[in-house]
Amino acid sequence: MEGDRCDFCLEGRLKAQEVREYYRAGKGLVVIEKVPAYVCEKCGERYYQAHVAKQMRQLAKRAPRVKARISFPLIRFQEKRASA
Repeated sequence: MEGDRCDFCLEGRLKAQEVREYYRAGKGLVVIEKVPAYVCEKCGERYYQAHVAKQMRQLAKRAPRVKARISFPLIRFQEKRASA
């Protein structure tokens, strides 16, 4: 995969990197760090090998039993409407 052309933007090349992935687990969100991925240098699209994607799913299922937790501010986007 390294050096392959990105299937999303068709311009960039893929480079192996470790990324932070935000993975939905039920109604929650799990943050998984140091995930091996191939990332497009142009558009940032991420590609994962099948065994990595499978392991992320397994890790996300364990989310309720994870001991480390983080908190972060949540801001809801509200679009400002142009006045007439």
